[in-house]
Amino acid sequence: MDFTVVKGMQSEIFVPITPPPVWAPVTKPLKDMVVAIATAAGVHHKDDKRFNLAGDFSFRIIKDTMPSAELMVSHGGYDNSDVNKDINCMFPIDRLHELAKDGVIKAVAPVHIGFMGGGGNQEKFKNETGPAIAKILKDEGVDAVILTAG
Repeated sequence: MDFTVVKGMQSEIFVPITPPPVWAPVTKPLKDMVVAIATAAGVHHKDDKRFNLAGDFSFRIIKDTMPSAELMVSHGGYDNSDVNKDINCMFPIDRLHELAKDGVIKAVAPVHIGFMGGGGNQEKFKNETGPAIAKILKDEGVDAVILTAG
């Protein structure tokens, strides 16, 4: 059996080699930033189409006007039961609103993004899904993004 080797670790299943992150320079104080959340936890509005649990490169726009009680998770890579009881454990939208109210950040972005992480085709995400998400957030005037995993 062939093994995928990643920095001295081995796995009997294919594990994509994830490139190092690309960091954008911080250009203004946090108190002057509009902040969004992008999550690989499979978060979406309860009325949205669920993610395909076998692999899905789509994303869902989560409008900031959606109450957190109307959000849910459909993701096949982890136990969703706790996050579906309190969405804030993976998608801390209510906490983000508290930071804006307290003046820690300028404002909460008008949109956030939910997608289903968990490996798969890294090139497709890097070249298609990721740039589409980045464009939406940039077009909405977002200065910073909180990323959460699934």
